[in-house]
Amino acid sequence: MKKKLTPEEEREILHECIHHKKCEKLTRQYWNLIYKTVQKTFIFKNAPLVREELEEVQQDVFVQLFDDDCRRLRQYREGGGCNLAGWIILISNRTALNHLRGKDPHSIVARQYLTLFEDMKQELDMKKEVNRLEAREKLLKIVEASEKLPSVERLVFKLHYVYEFSLQDVASYMKREIGNIYTIKSRAIKRLKKLVED
Repeated sequence: MKKKLTPEEEREILHECIHHKKCEKLTRQYWNLIYKTVQKTFIFKNAPLVREELEEVQQDVFVQLFDDDCRRLRQYREGGGCNLAGWIILISNRTALNHLRGKDPHSIVARQYLTLFEDMKQELDMKKEVNRLEAREKLLKIVEASEKLPSVERLVFKLHYVYEFSLQDVASYMKREIGNIYTIKSRAIKRLKKLVED
């Protein structure tokens, strides 16, 4: 098992990969973590554990990290509620979920919207009888508006509604009390409601 990196070591390994295209250290450091995260996601979703498939998704995660001039790694913000390992776990989890939902990105987005809609329609006071197009348009607004939330609220929103973490898991992940997470979620919903209505 690899030792946990200090923030300085994380910065160094990230800098080497993004700016000098030397990603071997990052790959070695997070190889097992990514595999185990993918495996846990499969177990959580009751998917069969086939080594070749797990390795394929593990490779997909590295593609996500290094593709488009390391765009995903460049999106990482230190101090945004998680360390680099946490960020890589998020990407691994999402990649595995997307793999399990099917390769068609449109079906992935549609399912995320449906999950989001089911969870949020009452909190955002949407009419119960809303036609699908209106619902999707509103959800698109919600997802776009979520990018304007303060970083902690945005992280809680994404972990809970997009990555489907329970609020207890969000609390554990962010090392905060569950009550604090409920408060942050409530603030995020109020802010989103206002952003969507504006």
